[in-house]
Amino acid sequence: MTRSASREPVLVELTPRVSTPHLSALSLQVTDACNLACSYCYFYEKEPVAITPEIVDRALDLLAADSAPESTDWHINLFGGEPTLRGDLIDHICRESTRRAAACGKQVTFSMTTNGTRFTPQMLDLITGHDIATMLSIDGNEQAHDRFRRYLDGRGSYRKILENLPRLMQAPHFKVRLTISPMTVEYLSASVEELLGLGIRDIATSPVAEQEWTPAHFAEFAAQWQRVGALYIRERLAGAPVSIKGIDSLDEEEPLSICAGNREYGCGAATSFVFVNVFGDLYPCHRFPGYFSKSEHVRLGSVFTGIDADRRMHYVMANRASSKKGCHAFVGSPGETGACGDCLIQGVCGGSCMAINEFVTGDPTQPPSVPGRLEQIKLEVLTQVHEYLAARAG
Repeated sequence: MTRSASREPVLVELTPRVSTPHLSALSLQVTDACNLACSYCYFYEKEPVAITPEIVDRALDLLAADSAPESTDWHINLFGGEPTLRGDLIDHICRESTRRAAACGKQVTFSMTTNGTRFTPQMLDLITGHDIATMLSIDGNEQAHDRFRRYLDGRGSYRKILENLPRLMQAPHFKVRLTISPMTVEYLSASVEELLGLGIRDIATSPVAEQEWTPAHFAEFAAQWQRVGALYIRERLAGAPVSIKGIDSLDEEEPLSICAGNREYGCGAATSFVFVNVFGDLYPCHRFPGYFSKSEHVRLGSVFTGIDADRRMHYVMANRASSKKGCHAFVGSPGETGACGDCLIQGVCGGSCMAINEFVTGDPTQPPSVPGRLEQIKLEVLTQVHEYLAARAG
């Protein structure tokens, strides 16, 4: 991975300060353990530790105290490690969260990311019973997936996922997140075609932006994404329901309209949610303790001592789109040096993930060039897809 040489935080002067947003969600690390050993995982040092009922209770205390009185909804994300290793804790978290939300007059929803290798009939019953929106994280077809996503003994995990796929596809609100690294980008369109052939209709992609992407990798991504656009058109013309994030096109909507939103924050990290690890420590999101090896400088406090208001405000301000400094990655204008707030695709990119920003550049407000360059390629293909489908419809 590409990483900033400095481990020390960049203390950026971010003024004027804004009022601290209310929390409406938590991301809970069910367990730090995982049954796979993916070579690029940002949780480098995993421990066989799981969250405790006491930490869950304290985390819900924090959410109840910090959520806006007028809000009606909470959301709990179940994270790992691999959360399905501890179905008992998933059940406890969902039951207790539902009880506590009702006591506060709120509704609660749940989501979970899984590697799909332990999705038993009993797990499907548990997930369905709590209506947990389920995202399967994979790397693509067998050639791409098994390059990095292996068991501890070196075996690939793709065929086990295929074995479990009929159950996974019955899970509530099921979708797939396809991780794209420079080393697997050549398999991107073939992977999407295979997923569509397996009956998967909701696909998102997640490039590993912290790795080094060369000009050849960007060119390969552009060619592959063009082919993904063609697959999307094929499915739409056949009348098949399909959603591919970054290509979805409403015939009456101009592509640039999705970029024009006045986006206040890049994402919900430190603003609408915090990540609670198995020890009860608080971080802006799940990436921070992994990238920075649970470093104190990215820690926001603990469920036992509360949120450090100044540390949280540092990341709230860093997450503002107006604070981001610009990635300088315009494909058509390499010399562009404008800030993210002035960027034409800011509504899509949001100034990149601030955890990736800090990991790669040492500054949460300074995006690297990779995410912006990839988003521009995707936007160009989206425009072509929109124009073609609009012409067909007209």
